[in-house]
Amino acid sequence: MVWTAEIIEGQPPRCPAMTGLRGDQVAELASVVFGLLDGVSQPVRGRRRVLGLYRAVVLTLFLMRRNESQAVAGELFGCSQSTVFRIVCRLRPLLRAATAEGAGQVRLQAKRSAVLVDGFLAPTDNRTGVSDLFSGKRHTCGLNIQAVSDLAGRLVDTGLPVPGARHDSKALAESGIADRWASHLEPGGPRHARRPRLPGHRRDHRHPQTPRGRPDRRPTRLQHRHQQRPRGGAIAHLVNWKVLDTGWRGRLTDFPEVLHTVTGLEIYRTWAFPTTSLSPHPTPMWRGAC
Repeated sequence: MVWTAEIIEGQPPRCPAMTGLRGDQVAELASVVFGLLDGVSQPVRGRRRVLGLYRAVVLTLFLMRRNESQAVAGELFGCSQSTVFRIVCRLRPLLRAATAEGAGQVRLQAKRSAVLVDGFLAPTDNRTGVSDLFSGKRHTCGLNIQAVSDLAGRLVDTGLPVPGARHDSKALAESGIADRWASHLEPGGPRHARRPRLPGHRRDHRHPQTPRGRPDRRPTRLQHRHQQRPRGGAIAHLVNWKVLDTGWRGRLTDFPEVLHTVTGLEIYRTWAFPTTSLSPHPTPMWRGAC
């Protein structure tokens, strides 16, 4: 009851546990969102919004990080489910825009070095009228997501989600990752690697270079250290945003926006941008508007 009262009365406690971000990062994001709203977080006339800007940002991050139902989030933050829905629809595109510039800088930096590519399945459960979501490899329904990370295991980019029935090789091309990172396979350019390819797969600009393994196709200890761990680490941190791990309950047409928003937030969390490079308002002007 104590921590529930703190959520309703003021700033929520334990921001890292609720949002996955440090308190200063949440404050910085709220400052950027305040700038994107042209310095107006409350209506000039009429009824004031039940949540201030800071708590509204925390609420949106909380739903993507923990993937709780909107009714439960409304109980915790002292508002109705319909209010939670309106807040999320309003702030989710703004959070994506707030991290877009930093994510673009990370991709440009990663273009100059080798990267690792791997895929995972974001569960969506079976949907009426959609027949190609079932993945025979993972024995569940979902969307195939291709993720790019640097050699240190930090997330760099994700492609468009494709149906889970697609093989990773086909999903790589359909997601746009193969075209976006095709320069890595040009002569003299950096390389990008993925898991050892299956017999019969072609090696061209659509299929990444596979690290040379031993004849029995088992990775060496050096390959396991420098390829499997960083790649798994990037995806493991990405699916800590439970909206990509425990099942997406919303409309499938909204999932690409959710994926790109989570990608920007994870890049922002991992690469730890300095405050002056992200926020257009170094002074937290949003505090007075909450």
